[in-house]
Amino acid sequence: MSLTKVPPTTRGRDLNHVAWLYDPLIEKLSFGREQRFRAKTMTLLELKPTDRVLDVGCGTGTLTLMIADAIPGQKEIIGIDAAPKMIAIARKKAAIAESAAQFRVGIAEKLDFADNFFDITVNSMFTHHIDRELKQCFFREAWRTLKPGGRLITADIDRPTTLLAGAAGWLGRYLLLQPELEDNLRGQLPALMSSAGFVDIQRLAHLHGLISFFRARKPLGGQAGNAPCG
Repeated sequence: MSLTKVPPTTRGRDLNHVAWLYDPLIEKLSFGREQRFRAKTMTLLELKPTDRVLDVGCGTGTLTLMIADAIPGQKEIIGIDAAPKMIAIARKKAAIAESAAQFRVGIAEKLDFADNFFDITVNSMFTHHIDRELKQCFFREAWRTLKPGGRLITADIDRPTTLLAGAAGWLGRYLLLQPELEDNLRGQLPALMSSAGFVDIQRLAHLHGLISFFRARKPLGGQAGNAPCG
C-alpha cells in the first residue's frame, strides 16, 4: 500500500483563491514596474554558480525561474508556497521553460529542509501576508536552514518614506483588513531578523517610497538550528 504525503497547511493566509489571475494582476497593480523590481532583486542576490537557493512564498515561480536561469546546472533552486494552485502554475511554467527549478508546496513556519543547507534564502513581497508570530517563525527557520555565512534577502513593504506611500500603505492595512501589514509599515523587519539570530542586517535599496530590500547574514559560527516553531 502506498501512502500519499499530505501537503502542509499554513496557519497564515495563502493566495490559492487568486492563483489563476495572479500574474496578470501583479502586472496591473505594479503599473508595469514588476520587471524593475525583479531585476533589482536579482542584482542583490549576487548569485554564484554553486549557490543553493530557496525562494519562500514563490507564488507562480517568476523569480525562482529567473534564479535558475542565471545559474544553469545548479539543481538546488527551490521555490515553495503554501498555495497548491500557485505551485501547479509554477511547475507548468518550469516545464515550458525546460527549467531545472523545483517547486514544492511548503510553509514558511516549518521549512522541510535540513539545517545549514542553503546558501541564499530569498523572499519577495511575502512577509506582509503573515502575522508577527509567523514572521518570527519564518526568520528562525530561514536562519536554521541557511549555511553559516548564508544570506537572507528580503524585498517587502517597509516604513513609508513619502506621504503618498504612507497613505497607500495604511489605507491598505485598514481597508483590506490586513493587520499583518503593521509590522512592515512600522519598520519592524530588521528587528525581527535580528531576534532570529541574523547579523549584518542592511537596507540595501528602497523603491516607490514603500518597498525595501534587506540583506542579512547567518553568522559563521551559527551551526545549531533554532528551536522549531509551534
